[in-house]
Amino acid sequence: MSASVDYFDPFLLKRVPPGGERIARVIHEVLGLDGDPYQQVGDIMLLVRVVALVESGKLMADGDPEDMHSTRIRLPD
Repeated sequence: MSASVDYFDPFLLKRVPPGGERIARVIHEVLGLDGDPYQQVGDIMLLVRVVALVESGKLMADGDPEDMHSTRIRLPD
């Protein structure tokens, strides 16, 4: 059975430090949470969720949120 599309949102939000971080780093940390016995989600799906969180105002991005390697995200003030 599949989880809802926003299932991993709390995991993403929890791993954004106060000063912000590159999207790729946050996604990497979420991917490493629970891979046993198999990976639960992929990096592209998590990136889609980061973009959705930016669009909804739950995260702020300092560039194009679809560029996970260069763009930093942070929680709103």
